[in-house]
Amino acid sequence: MDERRLAEQFAQTGNLMDLCASEDWLKESAQVEADCGGRVEAGLALREYAARVGTPTIEQLQMVKLQSTLFSALRTWMESWQLGLSFETTYTEARRLIRSRLQHLSPEQQAWARRLLTDPEQNLASDQQSARSEAIALLGDILTQDDWQTLANTAAQGMASGVLQMRQLNIVSAKAS
Repeated sequence: MDERRLAEQFAQTGNLMDLCASEDWLKESAQVEADCGGRVEAGLALREYAARVGTPTIEQLQMVKLQSTLFSALRTWMESWQLGLSFETTYTEARRLIRSRLQHLSPEQQAWARRLLTDPEQNLASDQQSARSEAIALLGDILTQDDWQTLANTAAQGMASGVLQMRQLNIVSAKAS
């Protein structure tokens, strides 16, 4: 994996695992594996990292579960916004903002998070829509007006970049014709 790309991802979101949600990264990883004849040994390279990280605490595991639930609902919710080319950058920024806000939940928000983490009934597929609606309500509550403005700016910048890239591609292809 390109170290520049890893550094950019870490600087952007603070979480390298966000790369796994990128279709480009998945294609690139599949190509690396194919180039190596399907034999990629990741375990040896990760031993030092795993030794430094150590065993996660209960709180860390609960935060991972909470983020997983919230980010799943966030993705579904944001897909309905029809962001087009700016979806990935806006979604990445939303996750970064939410991670930050989760560090400073109000007592009511903390109670919701505890209930989600301790109530197995909340996670049943039959009540998935209710859980998603509740997660979206929490997301809407924890994001500030400044956060919403940041997301709007990110979406606008992403769309502008996409339009300019398409313009450049059209100029290049027109010159080649």
